[in-house]
This record gives sequence, structure tokens and C-alpha cells, in this order.
Amino acid sequence: MKTFKLWILGSLALALAVPGVARAGRGGSPQAIQQAIDANSVDAIQAELERAEHLVCAACVDLVMPLVDHPDYRVRRVAAWWLARRAVANQVQVAMLDRLSQSDSTAARNAADVLGELHNPSSVPALGAALSNPIFSPDARAAMAQALGTIGRAACATPLTAALADQEPAVRAAALVALRSIPGFRDAAGAAPLVADPDQTVRAEAAVTLGTFRDASAAAALVPALNDPSANVRKKAAWALGQIRAPSSVAGAALSSAAANDSSAAVRSLAHAALTRLSADK
Repeated sequence: MKTFKLWILGSLALALAVPGVARAGRGGSPQAIQQAIDANSVDAIQAELERAEHLVCAACVDLVMPLVDHPDYRVRRVAAWWLARRAVANQVQVAMLDRLSQSDSTAARNAADVLGELHNPSSVPALGAALSNPIFSPDARAAMAQALGTIGRAACATPLTAALADQEPAVRAAALVALRSIPGFRDAAGAAPLVADPDQTVRAEAAVTLGTFRDASAAAALVPALNDPSANVRKKAAWALGQIRAPSSVAGAALSSAAANDSSAAVRSLAHAALTRLSADK
């Protein structure tokens, strides 16, 4: 027993001594953060900021602040996550909201990523307004939709639902994904028509959204998607029909055909599984 305890203590000491062995939320230093930034390694920056979650370091704020405009969204978001835990969080929010009132799409996209990670519901009106503002690029407005989904408050549902009718496929797809993150939101009315959207990414996200909402009334919209040109859309439609426990009279024949004849093994498998979950006709 004594030998075992000594082995455990020795292993722990070694782990703490080996560089690069991260202890989440503990440790970190301005030097390590600077080195990660200089290396421009996404993984290193993420690891060092996570390690420095509780680090008391005023100088580190100056190091991290420029990362909100890093080219990689993962760095922008971890920087915002780190700043949200500092006294400057309100200052950062004000600066990011100001960007949404200007015309720079890149700055607005970065601001949306940051505002989402700050999780402050007071940002919802400005993000909702910017989401519908055609002055911003589709990429920027998709980031605004994502930010609303990350904030995840009931008030986010209204601008996201409106965005389902946006002219840009990237915005429609992002809005569908974001709506799935709103606790308690299960209104399938806006998503159902998008199963027939011209864009296959939107069609796939619409099918996933309907399956997530578990609204059996969406079965009629999902059944035609079993014949979609995209195997990915067909997979999502088959899965969704099982999730909503579609009535067998509505989806049974189409799923049986897909389970037997679809060119994709994944579609056949999902259709077969969905058949076991259909609800009996009343």
C-alpha cells in the first residue's frame, strides 16, 4: 500500500512538472499566453486561456483583447470567454455593440462571436436588428444568428424566426441551428417549408430542426425529403421522421421504400430504425 501511495504521489508530481500538462482553470502566466499568441497556434491559445481562467493578471487583458479580431473564430470565442470573466466584460460588450451600428462586416462578424460568448441578454435587440440588416455580409449575419443561439434566451426566437425567410442560404441555415438552442422553443411552422429549400444545407438543417422539435405535424413536410437528391438530406429526413414518431399512415410506405431501396446504406439504416418508431394510426 505504501509503495502504491508513493507511486501515485510521484506520478502526480511528474504530471505537474511536465510542461504542457494543462490544469483546466488553474495556472497560466502572461508569458505562456504571449508565447501561444506569438506561435499563432489555435490549440495553444485555447489551452493557455483555459489554463488562465482564474489568473489574476491585469496585463493579460491587453494581450487577449486583440484576439477578438483573430482570423479564426475559435480564437475569437475563447478570447471572449476569457474576457467575460474579467472586470472589462461590460466595456468589451459596449465596444462590440458599437460595431453593429457601423458598416464593417468583418468587425461586425467578430463582434457577434464575442457577444455570443458574453451571454448578456441585453445584446439581443442589437444582434436581432443587425441580423436583418442587408448592409452586412451573409457570413456576418450568420454569425449574428449563431450568437443569438448561444445567448439562448426566449427573446432570441423572434429575430431568428424572421431570418428563416432571409434571401441568403447561410443565414437561413444558421437561424435553423440557432433556434434549436432556444430552451422551450418548439414551433416547427417556420422550419417545415425549408425542407424544400433550394439549398441542400438549409434542407438538411430544416430536417434536423423538425426532428429536434419532435412535432408530428411536420411529417407531411419530411416525407418528400426521403427522395431528395442529397443523401445527407435523406438521412436527416429519415432520422427526423423517427424522432417525431410520424404516423405510419403518413410516413410508413415512404420509409419502407427508403429502407429497402435507397442507394445510401446510411439512409437505409436510418429509415429502418425510423419504421420502428412510427406511431399507430388512430
